[in-house]
Amino acid sequence: MRRLTLRRKLLISFAGIGLLVIALWGVGHQVIREAASRLESTLTAQVRPLARLNRLQSQISRIRVLEVELPRLTDLFAVSDHVELLSAESSGFERELASFLDELKPQDPTAAASLNEHWRRYRADLNNATRQARVMALDEVQRIATFESAPRFKSISHQLKALAERTEVRAADAFDQALAQQARQRSWFMWTAAIGLAALALWIGLLARSVSGRLSHLRDAATQLAERGEGAVGQPIAIAGDDELAELGAAFDTMRRKVAAREAALRAAHDELESRVAERTQELADTNQQLQREVDERRRAEGRLHYQAQYDGLTDLPNRMLAMDRLSQAMLACQRSGEHVVLVFLDLDDFKKVNDTLGHAVGDALLVQAAQRLRHAVRAQDTVARHGGDEFLVILGGLKSPEDAEAIAEKILQAFAPSFHLGESELVVTPSLGLAVYPEDGHDPSLLLRNADLAMYDAKEAGRNTWRFFNQLVHDRSVRLLAIEHRLRGALQRDELVLLYQPFVETSSHRVVGAEALLRWNSPDDGLVGPDAFISVAEHTGLIVEIGDWVMRRACAQLAAWRNAGAPDFRMAVNVSPRQFRGDKLLAQVRECLASHALPAGALQIEVTEGLLIRNQPEVRETLLALGELGVRLAMDDFGTGYSSLSYLKRFPFDTLKIDREFVRDLGQDPDDRALVTATIRMGKGLGLSVVAEGVETAQQLQFLAEQECDLVQGFLFGEPVHPAEFEERWLNRAVGDTPTHAA
Repeated sequence: MRRLTLRRKLLISFAGIGLLVIALWGVGHQVIREAASRLESTLTAQVRPLARLNRLQSQISRIRVLEVELPRLTDLFAVSDHVELLSAESSGFERELASFLDELKPQDPTAAASLNEHWRRYRADLNNATRQARVMALDEVQRIATFESAPRFKSISHQLKALAERTEVRAADAFDQALAQQARQRSWFMWTAAIGLAALALWIGLLARSVSGRLSHLRDAATQLAERGEGAVGQPIAIAGDDELAELGAAFDTMRRKVAAREAALRAAHDELESRVAERTQELADTNQQLQREVDERRRAEGRLHYQAQYDGLTDLPNRMLAMDRLSQAMLACQRSGEHVVLVFLDLDDFKKVNDTLGHAVGDALLVQAAQRLRHAVRAQDTVARHGGDEFLVILGGLKSPEDAEAIAEKILQAFAPSFHLGESELVVTPSLGLAVYPEDGHDPSLLLRNADLAMYDAKEAGRNTWRFFNQLVHDRSVRLLAIEHRLRGALQRDELVLLYQPFVETSSHRVVGAEALLRWNSPDDGLVGPDAFISVAEHTGLIVEIGDWVMRRACAQLAAWRNAGAPDFRMAVNVSPRQFRGDKLLAQVRECLASHALPAGALQIEVTEGLLIRNQPEVRETLLALGELGVRLAMDDFGTGYSSLSYLKRFPFDTLKIDREFVRDLGQDPDDRALVTATIRMGKGLGLSVVAEGVETAQQLQFLAEQECDLVQGFLFGEPVHPAEFEERWLNRAVGDTPTHAA
């Protein structure tokens, strides 16, 4: 058996020390990692519900704001868009709430059931309000928003706030528990380390007693190290000689440095953990502050609801509801005095161009300045109110004669004569005024408002920047438009709509290469009616979407029939309304029509006007790009009659440019028109576009267009729009190269 020398004893000691240090390092590292993970998991688990509650509170507040704004809208399109936005916000809130309630039910089933019930009732009120809004029953929408849905909204908001407060308390408790657990683990680790070091010190003490006096210095150093505990470094141990004790001294110094390094690493890890805990605590505090701020942004909003119910937030003028109340009071006062009340309906001419070209911020600034000018243009006792958008109301009471309002109307026009200074822009904006007189033009505020509105449109048709009193002719025209709308609603079902076709003729060869589908209404009362008489009504009521769907399907079916009958390269052009570009229905419909009739995409040409490109550009651009990628040809119709045509040609994937008939009509007499048409053809050619000239009626016009290398022409020189059978007889059944018959 080998002798247990000092070297071996020291080797055994160092081995024990190394194992102890490794164990302490591993245990300490594990303790720190578990503590950090526990704190991070605790914070994450508690902050997520608070964030979700924050989103729910923000969403329900947005829903409430949309609901309150809804009755202040008067335009049918604006109401429809607002209803869609409100429905989308409500659906999003309902999905988020459903997910939240699934997690809340196991913890607090009573609160989950109560919150779900209040939302169900509030959603019912919202659905009722949107139904009323779709039929423009805005007073009923106002009543629902003020007296029915308000308490339910407040209940939901209060419940969400209470849940947030309870969640915050639970988060604080969980955080305190995690800190306590960390403290216990740290204490356990320190006690374990102390016990291990104490055992090591005992072993070293026993070993010191077993050696000679040469080890006394080493024993004293080891004792000092044991007494100083953690962080003890001291001076290096100096043992003379080159034996085991010297090696032991050197090894002891190495071990001491490693222990110090491990302790420093543990302290650094502990400091990092404390820093992360502090960061998470600060994040939680910031979240709580954000929640408190939002609770305050909401309280102020509730405080403004009463003001917003009666005043316009942009101009500080009375809103429509307050104006109607004051109009009623003025009418009651005039009943007693025998005087007159005149309601002035004012609309800013071409205000939409300001928003479209300079932005809504400039438009809002213009509305504020317009409101100020109106206040100064009327009498002190008169009421100036904002009806909505760029429309204002002026209530003139106590007039001896309706003619007294004429001077005020002229003063208003003069007030708008100076230009508006809006930042770097200087604009001249004119108003159109409609005047309705009580009691001659109506005995209730709603009727008086409607008649003033009709008179305002009469002023616009008279050239704008003027005023008109209400007259019966304006009313009769409105009734006539309503009658057209009524009859038009059943036109498709009664098979009263027809498509006529006008040929596209190749300028160089006089070949008929395609046709444009043109809509007509075969009305039982008025005979064959052109689109100018009913398309605007169809677009205003939304019927244009259903009618446009019918036109697309009928035109594609006719195109397939003609291509199969011997004209395989024949093309068809179809006009599309801006209303058809809402959503992705148009793209799906085009794909379906092409597929069902086995038509190549290039055989179909979609024609749009610049009016489509002015509004909803992202949505329109997406649809036009998708149609272009599908291979459908795209044509800009009525080129040169709108705004920014060149920019549209650059930004949208057009294949064809159509020159409006207004520029073709006087080609033989007007050199300016010849110059414009020539420039348009060259520009189109330079952009790689096919150019079509509309309204060609004389051989002189055709010759000029041929000389300028215009690709295609259409007009009465070649043929008026005709029914499919006549089109086949006159053009399709002829040889492709035959010269078409010219119309008289």
